[in-house]
Amino acid sequence: MFTKTAEYYDALYHFKDYGAACSQLHRLIEQRSPGAKTLLDVACGTGKHLEHLQAYYQVAGLDLSSDLLAVARKRCPDVVLHQEDMTNFDLRTTFDVIVCLFSSIGYVQTVGNLRNAVACFGRHLNPGGLLVIEPWITPEKYWVDKLTANFVDQPNLKIAWMYTSQLRGLTSVFDIHYVVGTPAGVTSFTEDHVMGLWTDTEYQEAIEAAGVPVQYDAQGLFGRGMYYGVKSR
Repeated sequence: MFTKTAEYYDALYHFKDYGAACSQLHRLIEQRSPGAKTLLDVACGTGKHLEHLQAYYQVAGLDLSSDLLAVARKRCPDVVLHQEDMTNFDLRTTFDVIVCLFSSIGYVQTVGNLRNAVACFGRHLNPGGLLVIEPWITPEKYWVDKLTANFVDQPNLKIAWMYTSQLRGLTSVFDIHYVVGTPAGVTSFTEDHVMGLWTDTEYQEAIEAAGVPVQYDAQGLFGRGMYYGVKSR
């Protein structure tokens, strides 16, 4: 995923206010883990959260996609970025804060991988450190056969992208069709996005198993909810 859309990612998700989300996140960190100095952004994508968070913390990023990381490296040239799988990584260091934002956790697809990923987060989190995860949609709230269309309208970039929401087992499936126009011409392509659908109980059990007593905020940073907690000392 994102091999075809990495260069357009920031334009596609222009509706997300990264600055506001990071300011809210910073306030949460100050409340729950005062004195935090280091932060790891798991599934950091193009680095837009890191761009803001580096003003407050010594940050690092991790993502599986080399294409997204290439964009992040241009945006945040002084930030250490790791190309790793969030379900099985070992950075040989720990952090005061670990975040996994914008529902990126869903891309691990299975509940087993959810547990593996959160266990990795826990191993890389200092005692007393804060873990923050923005979940993907829970099964009971997922919409099937809903048609969605989004548009980008910039002077030199026009994109129409649409899909119907499908269900495959315990995953949401978006077969996204893109039409991209630039001064060089118009192209079209598709990209499949498959994400795991887990219950609130499954999220909470995975986080608790990592040694993090969990709390839940139904609104979160972007309206999709937020799980957070401080690792036991």
